Parts: sequence; C-alpha cells; structure tokens
Amino acid sequence: MSHTILIVEDDANIRQMLSIALGAEGYQCIDATSVREALSTFSQYHPDLVILDLGLPDGEGSEVLKRIRETSRLPILVLSARDQEIDKVDLLSRGANDYVSKPFGIRELVIRVKVLLRDFNPVVEPTMPTRKIGKIELDITERRLRIEGESIVLAPKEVQLLDELTKHPGAFISQKELLRRIWGLHHSEDTHYIRILVRQLRKKIDPFEKDLIETMPKQGYRIAVDKPEAN
Repeated sequence: MSHTILIVEDDANIRQMLSIALGAEGYQCIDATSVREALSTFSQYHPDLVILDLGLPDGEGSEVLKRIRETSRLPILVLSARDQEIDKVDLLSRGANDYVSKPFGIRELVIRVKVLLRDFNPVVEPTMPTRKIGKIELDITERRLRIEGESIVLAPKEVQLLDELTKHPGAFISQKELLRRIWGLHHSEDTHYIRILVRQLRKKIDPFEKDLIETMPKQGYRIAVDKPEAN
C-alpha cells in the first residue's frame, strides 16, 4: 500500500521538487501552504508522514507540530533554514522525529523519509521477545517495560534504545554508537537525538526505578545493573 505524505511548504519550487522525488518512489503526495491549510488537510486525509516547513505565511510550523501531536504520533520531518542546534533540540523535544536543514540534498531527504516510515511500524525480530534484568522486564514485541508489576508503554525509538542497552547490561555504549545503531550513519553526529530520547525515557521510568539509565561523560549510557536474571 502506498504511503501518503503531507508536504507543508509555502515555496512552490520546493513543493514541486519534493512531490516529484517522492512520487518517483511510489508515495502519494498532498500539500499545504499555510498553518490553517495544513491542519485542515491533515484532518481530511490522515497522511502517514508530514514534511513540515517552519516559516509559513500565517504562522509558525511549530503550531502545526503541536496540534498534530495532540492526536497523533505519526512521523514528522521538519524542514527549515534554521540550522542552530538549539532550534533542532527544541523541535525534537516538542515531538518532531527528524530535522533537515535547508538547503538540503533530495536523495538524503528521501532516505530519511523511508527510514521514518519504516521505524514508525518497525518489524522487530529479537532473539528473545522478552529480556529480564534485575527488577525490569523488557517486552520488545509488545513495546513495554515492566517494573515490579508496573507496565510502561514505549515508543519505537525507546524500545530500540533499551534493546541496545539491555543486550549488555552494565556496559557503557557511546552516544555515537547508539546513534549509528538506532538512527543510522547519517546521524552519527546528532548527539542531541540521544539526549532527548534518554530524557523522555527517564521521565517514564524514574517514578518506578530511579537512575536505571546511567550516564557517564565521554563513555555514554548503560543499564545500571550488574547482570541479567535468567528468563
């Protein structure tokens, strides 16, 4: 089944370029040129992914992001001329899944779209569907973390991060290595992605198991236990 992509961009040349490139990959593209039109089109067509420009004629694209996140977790790729790390961190913390700075390479953008669509409904084939470590049990298939009877629902990237950390409990994994494993080679320098993901996970986990994810400067992250328990 073909995926539908909503392109929210007021520059006609960029809209056309994206529509041609994504259409060639088999995606169905619809577009909007303002905040108001974007929200209306989103509600009408229920796209599978949104490419979102920040500077729109009637407001900020961040308002579109905020409104969509009130009802949906679909992938949102922000497209903007703003290239400061603080802008990227802010948008990612608000719920954007990826951020591409203008000017951009169309091939790279298409690859990022494919990765986002793949990861939104990932095919997880773990060697063990569940993994027990100390008090916690990670159910990779159901995307849940269980801690002494409490069940925490996880997002796909959160599952991937915990999957990597719990394979070798107690061992530190560097930020760059986690980026490579979870986001791919194109994001090996985007360390703020990991920081945001860890912060999100800690908000969910800390009420039940404080300091489960340990940070060590220049070494990375680890699950702070000595050894796994047998299933």
